[in-house]
Amino acid sequence: MLQSSIHHSHETYYYRASWIQLLRPMTLTGTITPVLAGTGMASIHGGIRFDIFFAMLTAALLIQSATNLFNDYYDFLHGQDREKWTVDVSEAKGPAHQRVSYLAGLMIFIACIIGVWLAFQSTLWIIPAGMTGIIFGYLYSAGPRPLCSIGLGETVAFTFLGPVVTIVGYIVQGHAVTFQIVILSLPFALIIASMILTNNIRDIKKDIAFRNTLATIIGRNRAVHLLTVMLSSAYLIVLALAAAGSIPSSAVIVLLALPIAFRLHWSFRKNATRSEELSGMKWAAWHHWTFGLLLALSLWL
Repeated sequence: MLQSSIHHSHETYYYRASWIQLLRPMTLTGTITPVLAGTGMASIHGGIRFDIFFAMLTAALLIQSATNLFNDYYDFLHGQDREKWTVDVSEAKGPAHQRVSYLAGLMIFIACIIGVWLAFQSTLWIIPAGMTGIIFGYLYSAGPRPLCSIGLGETVAFTFLGPVVTIVGYIVQGHAVTFQIVILSLPFALIIASMILTNNIRDIKKDIAFRNTLATIIGRNRAVHLLTVMLSSAYLIVLALAAAGSIPSSAVIVLLALPIAFRLHWSFRKNATRSEELSGMKWAAWHHWTFGLLLALSLWL
């Protein structure tokens, strides 16, 4: 009903915040750190081409940024987060609603061009991998039943911002897929999925009227327990890989991110205030940045 009324309305809605906030820069670590790690792992096993690295990073960032734009675009059409938009131009700092989808489409087009170049520089397998990522990134928010509205948000993030982007970052440097790189991708998958789950736990009351997220399906208490398992598993996998000699022992430096993980978990304790729950997403983002960069740094050094 809301979607239909928006399409037939002559009013133009504008984003209240800036373009930068619309792109959600704090979430882009979901792409940056696994690409860094995949390339870092490739550097351990041989030389790397920095032109390929920067092209891969640019294409991945464009796809994730486009996904973020589509998310806000379709959330508004589905009746969510209407407070982010206004018809009063004087209150807005960002773009008109209809322009958001155009920019997202342009980003994907540029990413595809870069992807074709990468494929001919490395392996053609990255074309189906990239196209699948684009399709699922779009379906995450679009369509009559977006993936994020049927409890699959964490699964999509786990898959495409974990194994897919980490492994592609590795194989474009001329290496075949190995057991080590697959296992190394799992901590990144877990911590990005923990970001999505954190967001969904925070928004349970708001989401329940619009969509079925994993948090609304299993309930707050089980969702918080699952968050604990995800965070713990990420650290345990890194420690196991370091102990087995699959990655440098310096990877234990990720333990420096533990205080942030504890603070994130504390935001969703049983008697947490609403303001503490709202701050949980901030801590999840900082945790992803810290954990991911520390792990990538250990590989590069």
